[in-house]
Amino acid sequence: MTYERPAPDGVGLSHFRISSTAARTLDRWAWGIADGSIRLWQLPDAVNTLYRIGIEHGRSSRDEEVRLLRLDADRLWLCSFGDKERLDYLLARLDRAAELADRPDVDDVLDEAWRIYLASLDNIRQPITLPTSSKTMREVA
Repeated sequence: MTYERPAPDGVGLSHFRISSTAARTLDRWAWGIADGSIRLWQLPDAVNTLYRIGIEHGRSSRDEEVRLLRLDADRLWLCSFGDKERLDYLLARLDRAAELADRPDVDDVLDEAWRIYLASLDNIRQPITLPTSSKTMREVA
């Protein structure tokens, strides 16, 4: 049996139907969550899961727009500096990236400095720091 994926716009997907009682209940729950009279933990697990997936999907669908808006805000923030202050600020950031990369455990200092500096361009107002990870990498035998 072959499964054909529907188009991204939803063409080809079937429309789900529920009873009018279920629709009224879901609508009441939705408005209860919105006005604070119902807490998420009060809902059945399946509805809670649907709600949480919807929230996460909504957030992730805006990630690229948020990233671009942050970059634009940072660009405008940098434009508010005078030419000399902007140059000094950017050179100081590049120097900080080079300092972080100038460690004995870094194989190629210039490549590492450039990588850290480029990664920092998404948060130009924050200090440059080494990337951190909360994940522990373990080798599997």
